[in-house]
Amino acid sequence: MRILTMLTGILFLGAGIYLVANEGVTFLSVAFIVGLMFVIAGVVECLSYSSYRGDNVERSWILNDGTTTFVLGVLILLNKISADAVVPMILGLWVLITGIRNFVHAWEHIEERGNAFYDHLIIGLLNLIFGLYVFFDGEIFNLASITMIGLCMIVQGVNIIHIGATIRVIKPKFIKTKEEMLEEAAARFEEAHANAKEAIKAAKAAQAELKSVEETPEEILDPTLAPKPGTETESDENPPTNGE
Repeated sequence: MRILTMLTGILFLGAGIYLVANEGVTFLSVAFIVGLMFVIAGVVECLSYSSYRGDNVERSWILNDGTTTFVLGVLILLNKISADAVVPMILGLWVLITGIRNFVHAWEHIEERGNAFYDHLIIGLLNLIFGLYVFFDGEIFNLASITMIGLCMIVQGVNIIHIGATIRVIKPKFIKTKEEMLEEAAARFEEAHANAKEAIKAAKAAQAELKSVEETPEEILDPTLAPKPGTETESDENPPTNGE
């Protein structure tokens, strides 16, 4: 699945470069091939869902992205998306959503500053820039529609290759080397350690909240217990002074 996903990304890259280099081509002349590629890429992304090394939230994003790609491919094959002015906008929105997903994932791991953080940050920014550019192309370079479609496929191809690079390569235990077993054990340890750190942070936050609630006067927590205006007693209004 790892190799298949990366090959799909390379195929997207190649197709995108071809479209950029041949701006005189109409979308209708390549719609069937592009739609078929989208369907294949969507299926491959959905199948890579269970092998992806990210957390459950990130896996759900991969599944959603694959489903969206598949649906777009089906609509293109059914000739429901064919207008040269509409296709770039739809694909631009598709790329923009993918960029937001990568950028949010990078932001959630900003404290770690590892390879995963920088990978998602760079790819997310790339998607965001190209996705937004599609909507403002008329005021900037005014590129041909087929060129913008090609650019969208290029940046999405980079994203698919990155997904493929993060897929686990699962081997039967009896053919694994000792080094591979040690690497897997170390990876599980790092994952468990990261989960433990998050649990400790959550426990400290809950403990601080509990202490704050315990130290807060009850009338502040429950406004119904606070004295109403005009009901203060005389002793409250004129507190005794020293010597009285």
